[in-house]
Amino acid sequence: MHTATSLAEPLKLIIQPYSLETRYYLCELGFQPVPKVSQLLYLVIQSHQLSEMFLQISRVLPATSQSQSRYCITRSPLDSQTLLVEFLDAQPLSTITASVKHAWFLRVLARQRLFFNYQPIFDLRQGHVIAYECLARACNDQGDGCFTGQQLIDGAVSLSLTHEFDELALTICLKAIANLGSQKTFFVNLLPNAIVENPGFLEQTLQQVRELALNPRQIMFELTEVEALLHHQALPELIDQIRQLGFGIAVDDLYSNVSIDHYFTEFRPDIIKIDRLLTGGCSQHPLKQILVKNLLRSAHELGIPVLAEGLEDPVDIQFCREIGVDYGQGYGLARPTSTLQSVSLNWREVLEGV
Repeated sequence: MHTATSLAEPLKLIIQPYSLETRYYLCELGFQPVPKVSQLLYLVIQSHQLSEMFLQISRVLPATSQSQSRYCITRSPLDSQTLLVEFLDAQPLSTITASVKHAWFLRVLARQRLFFNYQPIFDLRQGHVIAYECLARACNDQGDGCFTGQQLIDGAVSLSLTHEFDELALTICLKAIANLGSQKTFFVNLLPNAIVENPGFLEQTLQQVRELALNPRQIMFELTEVEALLHHQALPELIDQIRQLGFGIAVDDLYSNVSIDHYFTEFRPDIIKIDRLLTGGCSQHPLKQILVKNLLRSAHELGIPVLAEGLEDPVDIQFCREIGVDYGQGYGLARPTSTLQSVSLNWREVLEGV
């Protein structure tokens, strides 16, 4: 219980900085050394200013500094032993800065503000649309802008809400697909851990698909962050279950994190996607060309189509077409939109910069 004296004391934010660099940044924000314990910094602050101050700290301090620095909020006098006792229970600064920085994400989840844009996936031979990737977005509080997919993922990871986000996104995505009334295939991003940690997840998804009058074969689950499960004992069973229920499997970000051997031997995907780190500038980099060609040859020997993502430069698009990459997506072909684009590509217009 606070005494009358402590309640009369001003509120102070106390931080033990992780490094000299952290100390410098905090001093730039107005923090000063605690007189008798110079290792600690303090800032006299009003309670209504705390949220904004933590937000500023989250913007100026690197992630490591936030996780390694500790903080507490107190009204104890700076020269009292009570302050040091309270600081024994200090928490990592990141526990509060992450919550403040991504408070908008909590509102997105609570109010279910997610919506989807659709990026066409093209047959690189014929130029027509064969599928769409569903890309999550969310309205901001003001309603005059939106959060990108990467911002949503960062918010979910920062607040340890990836599974909650994944389930909400999938539910809203399937409803949106049903409302479109299209018979095309839709690539839907999915974290494998969401399935592994919830054995009933796929059955629940199948039930929703049926209730929405969708065909499971319209849904191509695009597995992301698969490196975390490459040696998981449940992986073969998980892949078999996805297939038995009628869903397709695409593996995302090939070559960005994991060896190709694991994709072919462990996942046996219906489609593999070549990461933009490999496709970007592939027409100009001999090593990238060798890697793409070897991957393409291996996949085709196993009867697996290859999709190149992140295609923006016309010369990269032309290179992928010439070597026989099956499908492509990227800003150089079509940008994501809220409606389905179904026009065939005019290759002369697409490649006019070549």
